[in-house]
Amino acid sequence: MRITVKLVGGFVQTMGFSQKELDVAPGSTVGDVLALLAIDPARPKIVALNGQAVAEAEEVHEGDRVLVSHVFSGG
Repeated sequence: MRITVKLVGGFVQTMGFSQKELDVAPGSTVGDVLALLAIDPARPKIVALNGQAVAEAEEVHEGDRVLVSHVFSGG
C-alpha cells in the first residue's frame, strides 16, 4: 500500500528529501515507517498521521500522510 512521508526541519537535510511516496506492507505502523527510513529511534521527534499527533504503534493505511518533525522550542 502507498503512503506519503513528509519531513520537516533537520530531517530534510539528514534524509535528503522533504516528501516521498513509499510502499509499505499492510498492517505497518508509524514505527515501521520510521524504521524503513532508518530514522534514529533515540532522536527526539514529533510524528503526525493525517494531521494528528500519534504514537509509533499507530497503524498506517493506504493514502495516509505521515509527517516527521524535530521537536521545536522557543523562548
